[in-house]
Amino acid sequence: MKSRSRNLIKSRGFKGPGSVGDVKEQVMASFRNVKELMAAGIRIKRSPTRHLRDISFRSNGITACLRIPPITIDNSTKAMFLNLIAYEMSSDVDHDFISYLRFLDSLIDHADDVKELQSIGILQNNLGTHEEVAQFFNTVSANLESNFHAYKDVRVRIRKHLKNHYNSKLKMWMTQCLDTYFGSPWTIIAWVGAALALFFTAVQTYFSVFPH
Repeated sequence: MKSRSRNLIKSRGFKGPGSVGDVKEQVMASFRNVKELMAAGIRIKRSPTRHLRDISFRSNGITACLRIPPITIDNSTKAMFLNLIAYEMSSDVDHDFISYLRFLDSLIDHADDVKELQSIGILQNNLGTHEEVAQFFNTVSANLESNFHAYKDVRVRIRKHLKNHYNSKLKMWMTQCLDTYFGSPWTIIAWVGAALALFFTAVQTYFSVFPH
């Protein structure tokens, strides 16, 4: 739907090896969409507040959690977003809202990403289909220049987690097992039930073979 290069923040001036421009691109280019982050063992949850800067990331080395404030998308907010973008671009203020939109844009590539964010409670879609919302973020964030320092720590930590994750086959295997077999309360209940059934079957077999 969109080129990954659109996830790079525009840099100004000389961009030689090791320059600030290269650092920006390294931080931004490594970012993944929602589905890819979840596949790497990153849980995405709703932040306790609606503050735009209330985005955080925590990792224990195997699993991790990205928290994002909730947002509602409908026809009225769509117009409001465009007005806020125009205001920040024409004023000498921090591009907080633009940075937030670009952060969400980096998470959303396809309709499935929107669907996941909606199921988590982060994104309330009153605009239309999941595809329309994905297209909205991809379009409205195109060619916008955000504040590089906004969410920089979060991006760097995510990048570090992804690097460690994909460099460790054991961690990948553990993450896949956790996601496949313990991804929901129902699968956990099913596994506990199966384990108990196996235990009682083994006990019953033992007493059948060695009756007292």
